[in-house]
Amino acid sequence: MSEHMSHEEYVLSARARAVEACAAILAGRLDVLEGCHLLASLRWEVKVDERDADFDTFTAISCEVDALPIGEVRQHWAPEALTKLEPDIQSATAWALPQAVVACRSVVQRFEVVVESNLHRGLA
Repeated sequence: MSEHMSHEEYVLSARARAVEACAAILAGRLDVLEGCHLLASLRWEVKVDERDADFDTFTAISCEVDALPIGEVRQHWAPEALTKLEPDIQSATAWALPQAVVACRSVVQRFEVVVESNLHRGLA
């Protein structure tokens, strides 16, 4: 038995990760800026059109906040620098959240049914 995923299985797995990340953002379990970084990194793995509006949104947000200490990189920053940048992070979060929520809802709507039906078939 092969332990390698088919391309279709890989794409479905990436879509499942995208749905999971979007659901976590929508539920407040994942920071929106960190989630957009993750979703932007999944852009090509989920096999969407290069002009996909939802993944354009995630990528734009990720690029806009790339210089800010988001997620795990925060542990490598000096506390004083984090304190100084906190207003920028809060401002970026307030700016990004409304856009990300719309895109996340769309991704969940588009991919959730496909992912779930393929899980039942054993493909994801």
